[in-house]
Amino acid sequence: MNAIRDGNHIRVYDAFLAKESIKEIDGRFYDPDDKAWVVPYSKENVALLGLLGAELDDTLSPDIKAQDAGDEVPIIPMPIKATPYQHQVRAYNFALRTFGIGGTP
Repeated sequence: MNAIRDGNHIRVYDAFLAKESIKEIDGRFYDPDDKAWVVPYSKENVALLGLLGAELDDTLSPDIKAQDAGDEVPIIPMPIKATPYQHQVRAYNFALRTFGIGGTP
């Protein structure tokens, strides 16, 4: 599966195995002439396609690295005693934002 940026969209080729996951993305559509899924461009969609196993072209790869560059802090202190890993903090913040707690994404 390959993902290529095309303006404000991402074109995903050879995505048969991930098509059900791609169908869950808002604003996506299938281009039968190009035989590609077209997904709106956003850093979240780039990260999702990376998790699905897509090979990202050179214009999309920096978006993944830019997200991992900085340390994220919890929006609201986490109710745990241990020091959380960065992926746990990001998931915690994502959940808070999803439920409307702690501001906008």
